[in-house]
Amino acid sequence: MANQITGRIIEIGQTVQIPSKNGGSSFTKREFILDATTYDPYTGERSEYENVIPLEFSGDKCADLDRFSQGDVVTVSFVLQGRSWTNQDGELKRMASIRCYKIEARGTATQSPQGASVQQPAPQPNYQQQPQNFPPTVDANGNAKDDQLPF
Repeated sequence: MANQITGRIIEIGQTVQIPSKNGGSSFTKREFILDATTYDPYTGERSEYENVIPLEFSGDKCADLDRFSQGDVVTVSFVLQGRSWTNQDGELKRMASIRCYKIEARGTATQSPQGASVQQPAPQPNYQQQPQNFPPTVDANGNAKDDQLPF
């Protein structure tokens, strides 16, 4: 099952090599932080409930983050993965990770005068209603004034 989320990259970490505990090959991962806080589609106001998510790429996919920078708006495809283990004290531990396998650009960031990366807002659809004349205007006899019928 494919999962996707769209947001703005807040931070991109360095690629990290994690050595194997049993002498096998090391594990490579690269984390990044995505701000997926929603916006009201009508007012454009940011939700008061922040949604900042730590995500990660692993193996050869770590290099996919090289073409992105802080402030870029992206859509990320991911899977949820989890595992459990028993620690040295005999306690059962569990962890979950969000493992990404695809990242695509969704917008372009521009530089503000202060040098910070600023996302240009997407054009908002125009939801203005056209005025409608309901009920139709009628004359003293109850006939519509703009009635063009010949009878």
